[in-house]
Amino acid sequence: MSSGELLRVTGLRKTYRTAGTEVVAVDDLSFSLRTGGALGIVGESGSGKTTTARMLIGLERPDAGEILVQGTPLAASVRGRPARLARAKAVQIVFQDPYLSLDARLSIGATIDGVLRLHGTTDRTARAARVRELLGQVGLG
Repeated sequence: MSSGELLRVTGLRKTYRTAGTEVVAVDDLSFSLRTGGALGIVGESGSGKTTTARMLIGLERPDAGEILVQGTPLAASVRGRPARLARAKAVQIVFQDPYLSLDARLSIGATIDGVLRLHGTTDRTARAARVRELLGQVGLG
């Protein structure tokens, strides 16, 4: 893993058994993501996008392959609150449907504040300043 690399996926594979037939959902998938980068997984329906995302966040266990975040393998299973919080800090999904991705009951500022709290910014004043700064960077008041 090179320096500056946040995520590395190597040889990921997932199969399902349906009515006695093996269906390959993801086959030998590899990619990397540098720190500060972004990754979009696109493809036709049934191409394995959701299965890949579910493996990255620990909802599905790959049949083969390795997932490294900052050089550390992600645990095969995520059990208990501390492990779930650690995984949430490392990898999150933003779904295509904004109604499933964002809670309409929360303002964008409150959503960002929650992420900052999750990542350890405990000082309320510092979080509020950072929220204003981030909103300003994208032209939101």
